This record gives sequence, C-alpha cells and structure tokens, in this order.
Amino acid sequence: MKNENELKKMQRASLVKMFVIVMIVVAFAVFGSVAWFTQSREVEGSGVQMTAENVPYIIETRGDSGYYKSQYDTLHSEALEWKITSEHNLDNHSSAKKESESQPALEPGDHGSLEFRVSPQSADTLTVDCLFQVKIYLEEESKDENNNTVTTITEIQDSALAGYLSAHMLLFSGYNSETGKYTNLIDNDNEFLERILENQSYTKGENVYTTIYWYWPEHLSDLTDSSNAIYAPSESQKVIAYIARNKDGFFKDCTKTTQQVQTEITSLYTTYSNAIYNYYNLRYDNADLDIGNNISYVILSMQVKQ
Repeated sequence: MKNENELKKMQRASLVKMFVIVMIVVAFAVFGSVAWFTQSREVEGSGVQMTAENVPYIIETRGDSGYYKSQYDTLHSEALEWKITSEHNLDNHSSAKKESESQPALEPGDHGSLEFRVSPQSADTLTVDCLFQVKIYLEEESKDENNNTVTTITEIQDSALAGYLSAHMLLFSGYNSETGKYTNLIDNDNEFLERILENQSYTKGENVYTTIYWYWPEHLSDLTDSSNAIYAPSESQKVIAYIARNKDGFFKDCTKTTQQVQTEITSLYTTYSNAIYNYYNLRYDNADLDIGNNISYVILSMQVKQ
C-alpha cells in the first residue's frame, strides 16, 4: 500500500487544468422556466454583465477572461464567462501558475475565492438562490487524414468521476482571515451534485459583490482532524454530515453506510484512530488519483433561481 505522500506525489503528475465560466439560468418560481438573455457585454471596470428582457435583475462579474478562455469558447461560446482577477480566481489566472507548472492548474491543496453580484432592476430588494455545479471534460489529440494533430475536448459523462471532483472541491460562503478557518459550507441536496447558496439578498443600486471560497483539501486530515481542519469548529457537524451524505464522492469504493461514515468520521474528528483514518484516507486519495488521471478541464457553473 502506498503511503499518503507517495499518493500525493502521483497526483501532482496529473494536474487538472481548470477554467471557470458562469452558465446562468434565470428562473422564476418554477426552476424550469427559463428566460432568454442577450449576449454579454463589457461594462465599467472591465466587468461583464448579462441582461435579459423583462427580468428583474442583472448578474455581474468583473475582471478579465480566464487563462483557458479559448478552450471554453469551443464548448460554450454562447454562455456568460465568469470574469476573474488575480485575487479572485479558480487557478485559471496566470498569477496562479506555480514554479513547477508550465501553465496554471488545479491540484489537491489549492484554494481561493470567486465573486459575483446580482443587481435588482425593478424591485428595491431581491432574494435569490445560487446553484453551483461542476462539469468535467477530456482533451484528446488525434491525427487527421493529412497527419495533422487535431485536438478535441468532450464532456465526460461519468457521474462517479464528476462526483469525486464535486465532493473534493468544497465551497464556503464565509472565511475568517484571523483564524484562517472557513465557515458556512455551501451544501447540496440529496439528489443532485449541485451546491445551493440559499436566500442571497441584494439591494438595488448597491455595488456589493458576493464572495464564495473554494478549497480542495490535500489530506483527509484537513477535514477530519479537529486541530487541523480547514473549517471552524462550529462547522464540524455540518461538514461531517456532508461528507457522509456524499461518501461515494469523497471516497472511492467506500462500502460503508452513510450512518457508519458519519459515526466514524465524527469519532475521528476528536479522537484519532489509525485504522479508521487509513480506511478513509486510502479511498480519499484514490478518488483524487482518478480525478488527476482522467480529467483535463472543468467548468464551474452557476445558476440563479428566484
């Protein structure tokens, strides 16, 4: 059995290139009721906004295009791109490139933030739910009849693989810079991989952006060790319940029940057990390896529901 450091070394040999865009569904009352929207356009501060006829709000991001803009355009040129900055990005900005990398890429241990805002256009205040989901893609090269290299990017229709990345890339809506701990886990429902940030209120005329924080824990202990967890102690019950409910995403080939996972991770959070930790750590790392070995690009999408 390979130890933790050996597994992580193998992971870094297969980095996941990440580029981020917003694919926005404007829905009213019933989620499936979709409004039409115009092409995105530039606004002040190098920002971007999406407008729609007869809709009560505009969704805005600010900054510049991501590092993998051209790859995205081959897939979803009709959707609004999530603009980024050197401070707010998902490792798809040139400033995120590490010395060991030829281009910026996402790997276990990486973390950061993204921002957006919803601007009411009619009512003075507006409350919406924001739904986040990842889509995964594979890049492949082949030769055409003239022996020229042809590169194709296709969506991976593998729910297990998508579940690994969706689970391992945690989202939070709060961060305490003094303690370095994250708060307000953005949870998912029991049926879909999407995470839901509920009841976000915005006021007309206020230039206030919402910040979400993402974190891909490098080690399982980042989630299960009370003295070293990335989240605040007040989040422990919610995070552990989230891990148990999404056990097939956090752990590859986990044969234990949801209740067993919740009981054992709860125990592990306060009292270390070598047997329990090794069981879950191996499966957590194996899921990471599958991500790195099989995914080339990832889209993080956001839908807005009123």
